[in-house]
Amino acid sequence: MVPARWRRSKPRAPPSDWKSPILPTPNEETEAAPSLGTDESAPRISPGRALRRLLALSRGDGGRVLSVVLLGAVVASAAFLRVSLIKPLLDDVVLPKTVGDLDIDMLWPHIESIATIAGATLLVSPLAVLGRSYLAEWVAGRVRQRVDIAIASKLLRVPLRTFREGSSGDFLSRSMADAQIACQMVVLFYKDVILHAEMILIGVSVMLWISVPLTLVVLIGIPPFYLLVSTFMSRILDVATRRQETQGQLSDRLIAILSGIKVIKAFRGEDAETTAYDHETDKYFRRHMKVIKNGALVKASGELIWPVLFAAVMGIGGYAVVHEVDGLTIGDVTAFMAILGLAYKPLKSLIQSVPRLFEAASSATRLFAVLDMDEEVPDRPDARPMTGLHESIRFDDVAFDYGGAPVLDGIDLEVRAGEVVAIVGRTGAGKSTLIDLVLRFHDPTRGALEVDGVDLRDLERASFLEHVALVTQEPFLFDESLMENIRYGRPDATDGEVRDAARAASADQFIQELPEGYDTMAGEFGLRLSGGQRQRVTIARAILADASILVFDEATSALDAQTERAVQAAIDGLRGERTIFLVAHRLSTIQHADRIVVLENGRIAESGDHETLLARGGVYAELIGAQTAIAS
Repeated sequence: MVPARWRRSKPRAPPSDWKSPILPTPNEETEAAPSLGTDESAPRISPGRALRRLLALSRGDGGRVLSVVLLGAVVASAAFLRVSLIKPLLDDVVLPKTVGDLDIDMLWPHIESIATIAGATLLVSPLAVLGRSYLAEWVAGRVRQRVDIAIASKLLRVPLRTFREGSSGDFLSRSMADAQIACQMVVLFYKDVILHAEMILIGVSVMLWISVPLTLVVLIGIPPFYLLVSTFMSRILDVATRRQETQGQLSDRLIAILSGIKVIKAFRGEDAETTAYDHETDKYFRRHMKVIKNGALVKASGELIWPVLFAAVMGIGGYAVVHEVDGLTIGDVTAFMAILGLAYKPLKSLIQSVPRLFEAASSATRLFAVLDMDEEVPDRPDARPMTGLHESIRFDDVAFDYGGAPVLDGIDLEVRAGEVVAIVGRTGAGKSTLIDLVLRFHDPTRGALEVDGVDLRDLERASFLEHVALVTQEPFLFDESLMENIRYGRPDATDGEVRDAARAASADQFIQELPEGYDTMAGEFGLRLSGGQRQRVTIARAILADASILVFDEATSALDAQTERAVQAAIDGLRGERTIFLVAHRLSTIQHADRIVVLENGRIAESGDHETLLARGGVYAELIGAQTAIAS
């Protein structure tokens, strides 16, 4: 149900020339492009295959699964055994052929046996129901846990380009909403589908034991019923898939609204964003109702066919008793009708479960699109571990492109061990991409990146990254203590080493002034600290890592001048001990670098120290001149 605050309730009209600063203008005629390239370009997983893949996650609980099946058979057998007692009760007790045959002494053994069987089933059934319900939930819960772990593991191992090409909302929807709905398929299967199938099979077996002809009458109605239901099932799968796509779009919008809330408020865009979100929720509601409609048609199909079969069995059975056909008795027909009614209940429940299974299958399709994403290129079989940087990092005619769009081309650069190199250039020149190659977030499209003469692709990725530490422009902290956030750089570091790293990053003083000192919780994304404080903590984390290669990607942009000088002093203190890459715009940050590399349109335009490049009067001098003019 759509929440009341999202309903179409006369939202105040935005200005006529309003355009959302963060969201596309809603258009009823267009649909968002499918994320990850999976919803339309990838082959759709059938409901059966989706279920098999999910159930495969329960292999570790094979004993419990077997217990669920066996206990289900006990529950079903007990139910039909009780109902089948109608036959001896009527034929041997209630309806003797003549009144003269009514002898209590002769009837008592029948009554006693019937009562014993009924009592035994009444005692066993509750225990079996309790056991199978608990075990079914256990197995389904374990499957959900394994799905969650698989999702987290996959998202941590896919290439960075996957996140650039996808959307946060779609990943969130697939990882949470779709995973939850898909795992409901497992719950439904173990708790309901298995039991219902067992009850139907045992019911049919008992009906065959009573009367083969009457059972054949019932089975004749199955083919037309199957054809009718399958028509609606394909519709449910299609519409449910599109509904879940819309769920991802809703998540995208909420993330965008929260991310751009300042811009929205500053430009008075609240009403426009509400209207846009209202449009998306209405689309979701309409698709959801299509799923509901087709599910209702499936249920109605059962209500249409089953009464006809029931009436046919009643008529044929009555005729057979009256004309003594096939030796059928009143007890036979009555028991058959009771068993048929009992078997219809699980069949009806199974019919009602099928739409839910197909809905879950559509979510499972989207879920498996995430779980089937390509991971990072694995290490080569002969990859070697890295022991440290001893000579240099060398770019040999390196080129890189994103999906055919060139970003870097013909990069030839050698950075000696212990050298401080600044990477500068205009926005979009390729600075961050070059750093991503150093971190091996990507591999070159052409050429090679070598460490001490060894192609980076011939080194073990994990081993290489142990020798690299990164400080990004947007400092990220975990919702843990500041001590643990800094220790993330080296988990085995002592408290004293953590404090030394904090002092080197000019973070120790402000941390000591906090009420809880190093035990202070950073808050979600570190929001309990100022931007400059967060950045100093991340710099301390990188220093503590004691890596051979330090990368500062606009790391001082959020620092005040005094703190930046302290951090610069810390960087100078590491000169010669670490190989340092600096991506920065500030003159104060880069002017003391051993070498400054200037990128222009994905190529190295010039390279040299600060004075040399200023004297040359090229791109670097132009950038510095523009910065000086702005500062003045």
